[in-house]
Amino acid sequence: MPDMLAIISKAVFEKEAPGSKPGDVLTLDRYRSASRHLEPLKSGGRLFLVTVRPPAEALWLVAVLEGLTFKDEEWRSRPNRVPITDITALIPRLRFESGKGITAAKGALGMSLQTPRALAAEDIALLLPSGGEAFVPPGPTNLTAHDPESPLPCLCKGCLPQAPERAEARGMGFTRSKVEANGRALHYWMPDELLPDAHAVSQSVLGALMIRTS
Repeated sequence: MPDMLAIISKAVFEKEAPGSKPGDVLTLDRYRSASRHLEPLKSGGRLFLVTVRPPAEALWLVAVLEGLTFKDEEWRSRPNRVPITDITALIPRLRFESGKGITAAKGALGMSLQTPRALAAEDIALLLPSGGEAFVPPGPTNLTAHDPESPLPCLCKGCLPQAPERAEARGMGFTRSKVEANGRALHYWMPDELLPDAHAVSQSVLGALMIRTS
């Protein structure tokens, strides 16, 4: 199950994540590419996404996509949890599975990374120094109760990492949603038929959360 590295173009990054900077966490959950070089990911592995930033060709790690599936000409995953990190200083140390590092003339760093590459174990240790596991930034405490009897996937703290973004039950579609207040979060399933009124529904759920955390 190879882990692979691919690039997000400057134009796409600035369109999808305007104003983003190191330390921000982008909740990316897909990479639009049908490149044959990414075929090994169909057997498992993670996709490390980088972008090159002007004016000095800084190399940023912007996301690590896990739980990948390929559908409709794109790779879909669980939402990214890794913060944007400036990895420019690591360029001379990255070797990739091929043993060949990054060699690019000035102004051509982005072009040199156009072809996705398989990462070596040593590269993963450099990119994720926490031992190869995705860094989970501190966040609000999940107050959602464990509910093993529900027809929908449980969204409690223990079950949430494995829960899908969408689910179906009793002939209805649902989308995973949450509200936050006072350092607490409540996760719930929003019926798709209520999505046009999502703001009103979330305000109602938020009111219940505020009562619980007051």
